[in-house]
Amino acid sequence: MVFSILSPFLAFSQQKKLDQLLSQWKKLNSVAQQKSDTSTINLLNSIANEYVQTASDSAFIFSEKALALSKNLKYTKGSAITYINIGRIHYMKCNYDQSLKYALIGLKLSTQLNDKAGIAAASNVIGLIYLSQKKPSLALREFIKASKINIAINNQTRLSSNYLNAGLTYLMAKSDSAAYYFSLSKSISRNIEDKHLIAMANNRLGDYYLQKGQAQKAIFYYYSVLRNKKYQNDWENSFAYTGLAKCYFKLHRYKEATVNGEKGLLLAQKNNTKWDVEQSLRTLHESYNALGDTKNAYKYLLMDKIYSDSLFDESKEKEINALSLKQEQAENEVLIKKNQIAEEKEAINRMITLVIVLIAVFLMVISIITYRNAKKNKKLYQALQKKTDFIATQSELIEQKNEELNYSNQTKDRLFSIIGHDLRGPFATMLGALELFKIGELDEDEKQLMLDRIFEQMTVTSAMLENLLAWANSQQEGLKTQSISLSLTGIMNEILSVFVMVAGEKNIQLIHHFEEALSIKGDPDQIRILFQNLVANAIKFTKSKGKIVISYAVSDSAIKVSIKDDGVGMSEEKLKLIFQESGKSISTYGTKKEKGIGIGLALVKKFVELNNATITVSSKEKEGTEFVVEFTRI
Repeated sequence: MVFSILSPFLAFSQQKKLDQLLSQWKKLNSVAQQKSDTSTINLLNSIANEYVQTASDSAFIFSEKALALSKNLKYTKGSAITYINIGRIHYMKCNYDQSLKYALIGLKLSTQLNDKAGIAAASNVIGLIYLSQKKPSLALREFIKASKINIAINNQTRLSSNYLNAGLTYLMAKSDSAAYYFSLSKSISRNIEDKHLIAMANNRLGDYYLQKGQAQKAIFYYYSVLRNKKYQNDWENSFAYTGLAKCYFKLHRYKEATVNGEKGLLLAQKNNTKWDVEQSLRTLHESYNALGDTKNAYKYLLMDKIYSDSLFDESKEKEINALSLKQEQAENEVLIKKNQIAEEKEAINRMITLVIVLIAVFLMVISIITYRNAKKNKKLYQALQKKTDFIATQSELIEQKNEELNYSNQTKDRLFSIIGHDLRGPFATMLGALELFKIGELDEDEKQLMLDRIFEQMTVTSAMLENLLAWANSQQEGLKTQSISLSLTGIMNEILSVFVMVAGEKNIQLIHHFEEALSIKGDPDQIRILFQNLVANAIKFTKSKGKIVISYAVSDSAIKVSIKDDGVGMSEEKLKLIFQESGKSISTYGTKKEKGIGIGLALVKKFVELNNATITVSSKEKEGTEFVVEFTRI
C-alpha cells in the first residue's frame, strides 16, 4: 500500500519527544543547587533541535543556555552542536550571513574533534546557504559529502534530509533527478516515521511538478500536506498554500489563487520566514492584477519590493562572500598539508623507482647475454616451429568459428527469456497494486496516488519493452554491437525508476550516488540490459530493510560503476561459476522466492566484453555482493 496506516500514538511521536525532553529539563531545574554537566548541555541542545522547525525563539533561548554552559565547562562538542543549531535557526529565518557564520564555526570544531555527525550536520547547513545564493554546484558538493558520512554512521534522519536538499539542488537546475531524490527522501522518512520530512518531500514534489507544467499533479501534493490530520506545521503549510496559489494562477483560477496566497502570507509572516513572505506577496500581486484589482495589486507589489530588497541587500552579500573566502582558505590549508604529504610520498616513490630501474638494467644485460647464447640453438628449430604454430592457429580458428555458430543458434532462444526476466518484476508489482484496488483497501487519496504510480510504472515498463523488442529484432542473426556516445548516469536513473517500486515492496533502499553526469561509448540497449540484470539480482538477493548502493569511481582513463548490496552473498564455489555456467545449475531463488532463468550473468559477461569493458565480483556469504564494471572514459 502506498500510504501506511499509522497508529495515533506514532502521529504524535515528535511532540511526545519534545514533551519528554522538556519534562527532563523541568525536573533538572527543580533540583536544589543544580549541577551543570555535559548531560545538561546535551539535553539543552536536543530541546533546541526539536524547536528549530516550530519555534525559533524558543530554539534560540535553549541554544544560548547550551552555549554558555559549554564555554564554561570547555565542552567543545557541546559548543559545536550549539553553533550548528544556531546556524540552522538563522537559515530558517533567512539570515544567511549569520547562518553561514555559525555553521562554519561548528564545522571547524567538529573537524578538530573528528566528529562525523557534526561535520555532516554543518555541511548540510552550508549546502543550504549555497543553495539560497544560487550556487548549486557548491551546494550539491556539501550535500553529497554529508550523505556519505550519514550512510557510514547510519543516521537515517539526516540522510533523508541530505537527499531532500540534493533534490532541491537538482530542482534549481531543472533536472528530473530532483523527483528521484525527493522520492528517495520520502521513502526513508516513512521508514523512520518522520512526519516533518514527509511533509517537506510532498511540498517539494509539488514544486517539481509545478515547474514541469503539471499543475494538477502539483496541487495533489500540496493538499496532501494541508489535509494530513496526523501532522500539521505552520512553515510547511505556508509553503503549501503559496504553492497552491501559484498552481491556481497557472490555471487562470485567480480568485482561488488570492485566497490561498493570503493564507500562505499570514503563516509566513507569523513564522517570520522572509523568503516565503516574498513568494506569497509576488503571487498575490500577480493574481490581483489578473483580476483587475489594481489597488490590492499595487499594495502587494510595494510590499514585495520591500521584502525582495531586504533579502539580498549589499551588506549581507559582502559578509557572505567574506565568510565563503574564509572557508575556502581553510580548505586550501588542508589541501596544502595533503600536498606536502603527497610530495614526500612521491620522493620516496622516485627513489624506489630508481632502484627498480637499476635492477631492471642489470637483469636486461644478463638477458641479452643469455639471448645471444640461445639464439644459435633456436635457429635450428625455427622452420619446424613455424609449421607447428600455423597448424595450431588454424585449428584454433576452426574451433572458434564452431563456437560462434553454436552461440548464434542459442541467441534467439535466450532473447525472449531475457525479455520475460526483465519484465516479470515490474508487471508483478503493478498486479500487486491492482489487487489492492480489487479488495478495496485504499481510500480515495491513496487510489489517486496509486494510479499515478501505476501510470508512471507502465510508461517506463512500456518504454523498456519497446527497447527490448527493438534490440531483440536487431539480434536475429547473432549479437551485434552499435557503439555510440551515451549518458551512463542517465541510463542508470531510468533503470532505477523501473525498480524503485520493486525495491519498495521489499523495503530495500536504492541509493544512487553521482556528482556529475558521466558518458561512455557503448551499445545503449546492451548497457541497459547489462545493468538491469545486475540491479535485479541485487534486489533479488537482498533481504527486507537492506540497501543497494550504486556509485562511481572516476579517473582520467576509466569509469568504474559499483553495484553493492548487503544481501545473502555467495560461496566461493558459486562465485567461481557465475560467469561460466548458465541454466538451473547456477540459478537460485531470491530472498522472497523469486524465480530466475539462470542466464542473466552469463549474458552480462558477454555484453561487458562486446562493449570493451571489464567486470569483477566480490562476495561473502551473509555479507553481500559487489559487482564492478569498468569502462574506458571518452
